[in-house]
Amino acid sequence: MVVDTKYGEFEVKDITRKERRELYKKVKEVYSSNDESKLHELGDEFALLAFGNDENADKALGKLSAVEEDQVLVTIISFYMGIDLGNPTGD
Repeated sequence: MVVDTKYGEFEVKDITRKERRELYKKVKEVYSSNDESKLHELGDEFALLAFGNDENADKALGKLSAVEEDQVLVTIISFYMGIDLGNPTGD
């Protein structure tokens, strides 16, 4: 699957319906908590899910600034979950 962001297109791993359902509850809980630390942990979890491992995530995201990486990860999370999360980090 390809996720289109304002920083380019990113090839990400497909997930199953079951994976999506399991993650959906977690995404809702984290976003409703407004806990920035949990948001970053969720982004890291989705980076591993999307790219398969840290090495691939580094290759895909390594040239982005921290803010740009967060925005790409929010877009990837939104893509996987089928919801509009906006920009909860405020960056």
